[in-house]
Amino acid sequence: MKKVSMNDVAKQAEVSLTTVSRVINNSGYVAEEKRKRVENAIRETGYLLPIQPEKPAHTENLIGLILRKISVNIFYDQLSSALLQEADKVGYSMVAMYSSNLCNDNLRGYVEKLLKYKVSGIVICGFGDEYLSESLRELLQECGIPIVFVERTAGCYGFNRVLVDNSLGTYYATRYLIQKKHGRLLYIGFDKKGSVEKSRTKGFLHAVQEAGYADSQYSIYSCPDSSVASGYAAMKWALEKRDDITGVVAYFDGYAAGAMQYLYEIGRKVPNDIEIIGHDDTYAPNLAPPISSVRMPFEEMGSAAVNMILENQGNTMDFFAKTVSLEPKLILRGGNAQAISL
Repeated sequence: MKKVSMNDVAKQAEVSLTTVSRVINNSGYVAEEKRKRVENAIRETGYLLPIQPEKPAHTENLIGLILRKISVNIFYDQLSSALLQEADKVGYSMVAMYSSNLCNDNLRGYVEKLLKYKVSGIVICGFGDEYLSESLRELLQECGIPIVFVERTAGCYGFNRVLVDNSLGTYYATRYLIQKKHGRLLYIGFDKKGSVEKSRTKGFLHAVQEAGYADSQYSIYSCPDSSVASGYAAMKWALEKRDDITGVVAYFDGYAAGAMQYLYEIGRKVPNDIEIIGHDDTYAPNLAPPISSVRMPFEEMGSAAVNMILENQGNTMDFFAKTVSLEPKLILRGGNAQAISL
């Protein structure tokens, strides 16, 4: 007679092999309905439960971090620093892994490596694909530890998430320039169809349309990459097309820096001739002159992510995912900065 295997149990219960293993080993969260199906399948197939060796616990006070890494944009450097500081405050350490393109194809490998460290939870920052693959979703749901996605979380439903309202940031910046009576505006955006890129463009368009600006009163330049040189090219293109631009909103501070390089070359002064507002507030304080920028709540993002890991330690009850949404803040700098109500 053929020996009954875990695969036979999984097939009978219509669940994954991982789910069967978690029920048998009593390791991590399994939805109650799935657990009952597995237990019934064990009885129906006559599967013999193995004698369980003592299972090693998770490494004490260690959180895994999987982070997007972009050389020219230090957004994720700031975010990782905030996460490390927040983890340290509660007595945890972090082991970090970086990728220039965090997607379905490589995220599984990073997760599996971190699980070998027996981390107590994993924070994933900057996931680039629009949706999680089903196999990756299953791995994350059934790995037995809390998972938190931070920024760029499109399609990552069912997991704890920390978001920032990117649309609101560019809306604040654009509205500020409109209230200062800038007649013609330029938005320097990023030609990528991700959720963050779409949201920031949406915020700019919301503000100009709300103010009743005609199409002829603003321009949008979509940069092909996230380089300072692209910001330079955008500013050059816009002024060659229309010389009356007086206000610029940039997708990130790097584009603002590139725009300022071009303006310096042609003798235009910032902010007297053209006022520029960046985003993320990473380079903005250190430019010459310092410019206004939309500051991201890095500390709050780090705190929320770490607290989610702590709150869900050893959670074996039905899990309800939580989303924390934070607002950015417009930081005004420069001689023309005015305290305008937003």
